[in-house]
Amino acid sequence: MNAMPAGQHQPGTPGPQRGPGGPDDYYDVWLDMLGRTARPQFRAALLSRAGVALDSDLAAYLVLLELRGPTGVLELAELLDQNHPKASRSLARLEQLGLVTRAEAAHDRRIKTAAVTPAGHRVVEAINEGRRKLLDDAFADWTQRDRAQFARLSRRFADAIFALTADGQPDSADSRRS
Repeated sequence: MNAMPAGQHQPGTPGPQRGPGGPDDYYDVWLDMLGRTARPQFRAALLSRAGVALDSDLAAYLVLLELRGPTGVLELAELLDQNHPKASRSLARLEQLGLVTRAEAAHDRRIKTAAVTPAGHRVVEAINEGRRKLLDDAFADWTQRDRAQFARLSRRFADAIFALTADGQPDSADSRRS
């Protein structure tokens, strides 16, 4: 019988036990969490708790711009897995709402960048407060010790995941940052 590497199984045979308590529980939980938080209902609940009346796609552009600073349309489209026309329309709508400004990039006048306005910054702060409220509700019956341990382990996990993709080189989006 050939030994299979850890985490793999022979095709056509039952895989490892899944679900609560199984060896792949962390995997199932992670996929479940990613899937649920990507759903429109989750994003709508978050914006509702934040008191923000903004389309969730527009909110994603605004939050990303706040995190990254002035950014070009092509890069934003790539980062949010959107096409250029959709990103351009979304930025135009955010500009109409007074939440972003658009200008020529200092290093290349052909590139239009978008940046968050003070009004946009206030909306992002409200969204962040909505996230805090959501987390406070989720952790309402957790002990402080459990919260601290979860934060520590989550940071450890995030650092390990990001270290797997870090090669010391900027990713393609960073190299095109405007």
